[in-house]
Amino acid sequence: MLHQLKDKLHLLDPISLDELSVCKLLNRIDTKYICNVKYLPEIIERARKDFKIQTSKANRIFGYESLYFDTPGLQTYFDHHQGKRIRYKVRFRKYIDTGDAFLEVKKKKNYTRTDKKRNQFEFSSTLEHQHEKFLRNHIKVPKTGFEPTIWTLFDRITLAGKNQLERITIDTNIRFKDKNHEISLPGLSIIEVKRDKAVGISPFSQILRDLNIRPYGFSKYIMGNVLLNPNLKHNRFQKKIVTVNKICYGT
Repeated sequence: MLHQLKDKLHLLDPISLDELSVCKLLNRIDTKYICNVKYLPEIIERARKDFKIQTSKANRIFGYESLYFDTPGLQTYFDHHQGKRIRYKVRFRKYIDTGDAFLEVKKKKNYTRTDKKRNQFEFSSTLEHQHEKFLRNHIKVPKTGFEPTIWTLFDRITLAGKNQLERITIDTNIRFKDKNHEISLPGLSIIEVKRDKAVGISPFSQILRDLNIRPYGFSKYIMGNVLLNPNLKHNRFQKKIVTVNKICYGT
């Protein structure tokens, strides 16, 4: 399947990272989907008319690493578990191919709108004074502070609309790790459609709809925590675990 997918990716017109920068959409409408990777060659084939693909040299798939931070009591995890509409996540994200790293605050303002703030720093597994200063500009930092919790690792394909302000990310080879464990989700693909405004239906969303792939909320941070620590309270996410197992393993 991977060989077939790579062949399909080379059918799309390229777009450089500099050109893609106009499509950052840091304040945006997000819609997520999950599916088995076996659908990706067909999805890419259908997208070639309306989308370009991020390309650097000959590369069209790029590696990412994220280290998430939470309070000792996992406040950001439990804010999500309790269904709070306004919540945030804190992470360091590293782009494997370039070595660039950013500290990011990803704030969920409601069920669809996301506001992401970020600043470039040297990657760090601890939050120093300059990092906390950046965070305080965007969130109320808890008195307990933050500590590293889990890593997420994945490969990403990024598409940009030719005729509309829209960016698509397709993540595969998803893994999670903490101090003691590492878990992978073979066969899972996470697709995110990112748009400036929720007006009409995007060409990419229509492709997914035609393949009977429906919107499905998904958080790598939440799923990673649950899989790495099954004793963590996760009843709100039980249905998602069943769905992911079905996609990955057919069970």
